[in-house]
Amino acid sequence: MDSRAPSPPSAVPERGGRRIPGNRLGRRLLVALVLFSLAASLVSTAVQLAADYRAEVHALRERLEQLRLSYAQSVAQSLWSLDEAPLRIQLEGMTTLPDIVHVQVDSALGTHYAAGAAPGTEHAVVRSIPLNHGPLFLGTLRVSATLEGIHARLRERVLVTLATHAAQTFLIALFVLFVVQRMVTQHLATMAAYTRGLEPAHLDSPLVLRRRVPAPGGGDELDEVCSAINEMRESLRQELGERQRSEAANALLAEAGEVLLTSLEVEKVLPRVASLCVGALADWCVIDLLEDGEMRRVGGAHVDAAKRPLLEELQRRYPPGPGSASPPAHVARQGPPVVEALVTDEKLRAMVVDEAHFQLARALGIQSLLVVPLVAREQRLGAITFVSASPGRYGPAELALARELASRAAIALDNARLYRHAEQAIRLRDVFLAVAAHELRTPLLPLQLRLQSLLRRSRSGAPLEPARLWEEVAAAERQTKQLGQLVDQLLDVSHLSAGHALELRRRRVDLGERVASVLEEMGPRLAASGSEVRRELHGPAVGWWDARRLEQVVMGLLLNALKFGEGRPIDVRVTPGEGTVRLVVRDHGIGMPEDERVRLFERFGRGVPVRHYGGLGLGLYLTRHLVEAHGGTISVESRPGEGSTFTVELPVGEAPGAVG
Repeated sequence: MDSRAPSPPSAVPERGGRRIPGNRLGRRLLVALVLFSLAASLVSTAVQLAADYRAEVHALRERLEQLRLSYAQSVAQSLWSLDEAPLRIQLEGMTTLPDIVHVQVDSALGTHYAAGAAPGTEHAVVRSIPLNHGPLFLGTLRVSATLEGIHARLRERVLVTLATHAAQTFLIALFVLFVVQRMVTQHLATMAAYTRGLEPAHLDSPLVLRRRVPAPGGGDELDEVCSAINEMRESLRQELGERQRSEAANALLAEAGEVLLTSLEVEKVLPRVASLCVGALADWCVIDLLEDGEMRRVGGAHVDAAKRPLLEELQRRYPPGPGSASPPAHVARQGPPVVEALVTDEKLRAMVVDEAHFQLARALGIQSLLVVPLVAREQRLGAITFVSASPGRYGPAELALARELASRAAIALDNARLYRHAEQAIRLRDVFLAVAAHELRTPLLPLQLRLQSLLRRSRSGAPLEPARLWEEVAAAERQTKQLGQLVDQLLDVSHLSAGHALELRRRRVDLGERVASVLEEMGPRLAASGSEVRRELHGPAVGWWDARRLEQVVMGLLLNALKFGEGRPIDVRVTPGEGTVRLVVRDHGIGMPEDERVRLFERFGRGVPVRHYGGLGLGLYLTRHLVEAHGGTISVESRPGEGSTFTVELPVGEAPGAVG
């Protein structure tokens, strides 16, 4: 019998609520077989009758010929000897032959001898045989035969043949009906009932025919039809499964999207996303974020409430640390998605830290694993890990769904971070505007007071000594120059923020001379600060640089040293080297810790509170860009309480093709 599972639909064929009469095909086949057999029997019987008729007629003719050969001579002898008794006996004997009904002898003397009854002329055959004795003609022997006997025998034969054929046809038809019912119609009815009752709930059960399982390659047409129906069922099942998975995936993505949109604090809603994934895509799920090269777990959920404490213990005892070999850490940093259809003990031991970690992961249930990165704008933000307690759960469809979910989560996370950065930038802008207004007002207010004083003295007619006038004009010039420097800083920062490189007008410049010029220009300010400047200007220190930009670099470093030097000595050293020139500015002031040095050359970066030291936070930012525009480098060494040392390395360069 067929080894396939039983079919779910009912085997009773119904349509429109009415039962379909059984074996209609068999009955039609039976009628067709009987009619064909009858027609064939009639034709074969007619052919047989025609052949028998010809054979009977031929036999009759042979008997008549036999009479001529066997009896004609003896009858002629009896007629010659005028012996009537033997003649009559001979005639009577001839009438006993089949189909011979009348025999008559007409002698030449006019006498007549006859035996039997003369037949009608409709079905009679008459044969005249001359009687001779030597050369003498004695008379004629007329033998009459009838076809009635032949016809009667043929009629009897027809009845027997037709009856035999009818019985044979009926028996064969019954056997064929039985065979068709057993081999065809019941299976067709089963196929019809199965196909009619095929529903989504029954797509897992194949069609079954109650017949022997064919040998490989020995199936018949019914097996082909059965296989086609089962292939159609499997195709429908797969298509329905794909549609259900697609609908479930769309529902999960839609719900996750709604959750991610509920708050800009995505780190707080990511645990809810992990909770959505359990059951639909995993038995347990964790989400890790990558921040400054370090992994931080922000969410986790388990489908089994009893195992959630184990998940919390896993997060507490074994967070993904730096250099971790765990799949989430690897995927979050640089690796492709990880799909493990079967996590063996060997694979799991390669992922964990120790035996306790291994036992904890096994207790949570891990048979298959899927890890996808959180990527937004080609930047890796973390990873989502999906774990199932069943092997073989994850394939291409699950990977595509997980990547889409991770993409949406990463976009939401990136948008939230951009929003926070925008808020920080706005706050920083407000602070900068306030500081810039204060810094601009610092030289502007004394300038305004000096000009007002000059105007009052001029209007009052009081005499104004030339020395006092030149002193006031020089002070005003210094203050306007300070204002110009602040404005230049703002313009340069705006230029850099727009993505444009700083313009350089290179010419042959001696860095030692530029440093000396800046120190001379800053003489009053240096004297007012109380800081002694100790200079070591070794020369010549010549290169192809922009003189004005180099002065900005030197002034920026000196102003920074004055601000944080606390009146202590400042060392300035210029040392030429092979292909480079080094500028070192060192103060012995407050210094700064390591974490503040990292942000020192950033825009608005500073190592001290703005309320105590002021400044735009742009001097060292511009200094770094000016040095880098010349192809050089700038670095700082500092410790709290020991001051700071800034070192600038400038390549001497080559004469430009066109000097500005």
